[in-house]
Amino acid sequence: MQHFIRFVLLLFLCCQLIPSGWAQSPPAYKNAFTVKFFGLSMHLRQTSYPELFKNRLDRKGIAVLNFGGIVGYERFVVRDVISVRVEQGLYSDCASSLAGFTHLGWRGQIFRTGRHSLNGGFGPTLVYRRDWNRLQGYEDDGYFNRSGDWQYKFYWYGGEFEYNYHLKGQYDLSLNLVPGIPELVSFGAGFRKRF
Repeated sequence: MQHFIRFVLLLFLCCQLIPSGWAQSPPAYKNAFTVKFFGLSMHLRQTSYPELFKNRLDRKGIAVLNFGGIVGYERFVVRDVISVRVEQGLYSDCASSLAGFTHLGWRGQIFRTGRHSLNGGFGPTLVYRRDWNRLQGYEDDGYFNRSGDWQYKFYWYGGEFEYNYHLKGQYDLSLNLVPGIPELVSFGAGFRKRF
């Protein structure tokens, strides 16, 4: 965990030192700040514990509401097309337990047309939650590591797709899809301000 935090800080500092002259033309914006409501998880396979999912939208626990948020900071390194983003999420997971993630990764614009744009990104992600072993009826399958009252999983390949609709000035409506394959796909919605 300490190595991951050091890695995140080092990469963030390196991005601050990258000269803006590397871009082919001056960037329209150098930074962006994102705030999103984290709200819906869709399981890709049937869960063994749908009764643990209090906020499920169906009997089998395939669709589950999550309540929480994501904040992110993005530093553009090549115009407003390629960037590095740091994100922090904190939310109530499928079993209504406190959970979160910390992500650092590269972002690239897939396409932009008119007011619409689609970005894709990838990078290391640390996911954590309060230990589900405290929940009656749950049997640990060993997928998550355990540390005290927490479970966690580190992914080198965490990713995201983000659709942005330009509203006015520096503001965008921002929707994201996080493919947590092979378990689930998560969705969030919010706003992005470029500056």
